[in-house]
Amino acid sequence: MNVRKVFRRTHDPIWQLQLGVVAIMVLQFFTDSSFLPYNKFIIIGFEAVLLIALGVVTSDGYHRVSRPRRLLALSLIAIVAAINIFSLVFLLRDLLLVHQVNLGGPALLLNALNIYVTNIFIFALLYWEMDGGGPDRRVMKLRQNDFVFPQMLHRHVSGDGWLPGFIDYLYLSTTNVTNFASADTVPISHRAKIAMMIQALVSVITVILVAARAIGILQ
Repeated sequence: MNVRKVFRRTHDPIWQLQLGVVAIMVLQFFTDSSFLPYNKFIIIGFEAVLLIALGVVTSDGYHRVSRPRRLLALSLIAIVAAINIFSLVFLLRDLLLVHQVNLGGPALLLNALNIYVTNIFIFALLYWEMDGGGPDRRVMKLRQNDFVFPQMLHRHVSGDGWLPGFIDYLYLSTTNVTNFASADTVPISHRAKIAMMIQALVSVITVILVAARAIGILQ
């Protein structure tokens, strides 16, 4: 992989997204194995391969539409999302269906925190790839955007030609799970609204059901 390409000065450098995926893999490493659908080392290794491949096929500055890049990005998002859903289901199973919880309160809190934070990064990746058909299509303006950022409305602040990057979608995702609504970004497409609703519901389940039960065990 060309190092200059990865760290190229652009509105949306690929290393920011890669760092977000690495954070997900670290969280999965610290997740208890009983809450993962498969061996954690195989899961993390497979995600690492997809992540490296994504960096290799990413076009320089997203100035051309790359179908392999989109396929790898969607595959990575789908795998990470599926694993996090399994983790949440397994955690709720132990909390609601098993009379004797095998893990203590601190362990439950740690796994709930992992699911909560992973939820932030997963949907940041999803918003990044969904909005306008992906970063390459946003650059070429081939499709209508799914989100309206304040910089798009106040050109005197951002200047003409401003485009959102991964950090903007990470901020959107973070505010959606903490406020249960975006702070300043407006979803304008149905799929964007549905995605934000799903993310908020996952956050509610994790925070209210899981964390509340874990705190009760601590007492």
